Amino acid sequence: MLGDLILRRWRAVVLAIGVLALIGCASTVQEWVKPGAAHISRLAVLPFENQTSALRAGQAVSDLLVSEILATGTTPVMDPSEVGDLLRRESLDPADAGRLPSAQRLGRILQVSHVLQGAVTEYRYKPGLSETPAVGVTARLVDVATGEVVWTASHARLGSSWIREDGLGRVAQRVAHDMAAHLTGALADARAR
Repeated sequence: MLGDLILRRWRAVVLAIGVLALIGCASTVQEWVKPGAAHISRLAVLPFENQTSALRAGQAVSDLLVSEILATGTTPVMDPSEVGDLLRRESLDPADAGRLPSAQRLGRILQVSHVLQGAVTEYRYKPGLSETPAVGVTARLVDVATGEVVWTASHARLGSSWIREDGLGRVAQRVAHDMAAHLTGALADARAR
């Protein structure tokens, strides 16, 4: 009898820890892709606009996205330093993503088929019993030939702060990995339709 009570309490504790672990790694994804979207022959990833108080969050996320897109092995990506150099030659400040001209115009300057641009909407530790890392990113892919948005997504993720230690960098890496996988997968599916 006492053994059954202890076993039931133990199971309840294990179940509670499991639920808390799942909640601690919560993520939200919204995504849309245009059916029949054109193949990406060359992609430029612009520095993302930083809408947070964290320094260089936009640049950090766009750098992670470049790495993750290249890791898929499906999409040729223009070197980010080359993107910055070409923009500066046009008297455009790549660090001021909110003031850059249209993606279509930038794509023509950069001589790419598609431009990926976006914003970091959250990049912080949420206060509470323990600080939880939180990252939110929105992105859109523009076909330079048509000027149309052919893919858009919004990803947000919370890390864990007391079951497994996550930092902002790790959570941002996961968001970038998920976005790159969704981008390349969605465009492959869109071309198949």
